[in-house]
Amino acid sequence: MMSPQTRKTAAASPLPGDRNRSGSLRYIEAPQAFEPDDRPSVFLAGATVGCPDWQSQAVDLLARAGFDGTVLNPRPSRNAGTDPYTAWAPFGWQDRYIRRADLVLFWNPIGLVRVHACYEAGLFTPYGGTVVVGCNPADPAQRANRVLLAHRLPWLPVADTLADTVAAALAALDPARSADTADRPSKP
Repeated sequence: MMSPQTRKTAAASPLPGDRNRSGSLRYIEAPQAFEPDDRPSVFLAGATVGCPDWQSQAVDLLARAGFDGTVLNPRPSRNAGTDPYTAWAPFGWQDRYIRRADLVLFWNPIGLVRVHACYEAGLFTPYGGTVVVGCNPADPAQRANRVLLAHRLPWLPVADTLADTVAAALAALDPARSADTADRPSKP
């Protein structure tokens, strides 16, 4: 859960999507617009309705790690009046911005289909790329996802915890970290 201090840091600016002047992460959520800048961006993909607010935990983990980039959250947590399904409408917020992010972080994906669709769209390859996945091994549905992912995308590492998934994302975005923590096949 995000601490009050981190929530304030993550959503510090009064204007949606405005960069925090202290150099910390920039937080954008549906339906706010996103314009990429020179900093890395992470799209939080996974369940947004009928599940715990894991996105706030991911933002907190990224902020505590000193991530100096943009986090895109399809779960509209700051505006209770926003329809939680709006981001996922065809050609909606998610479709517009998932391709513009440097990295897509999946936590407990709703199924293999979404992760595999990102692969087929060319968002990542067996040699690295822009997708990291984590599945809670205690959840039977996620155990099934893990088996399906291992079958369809056997080279894709799958983290066991949200913290490990965030660490994999940070390593993928920072080559210096990835030399120590990434476990991807090397390019041929």
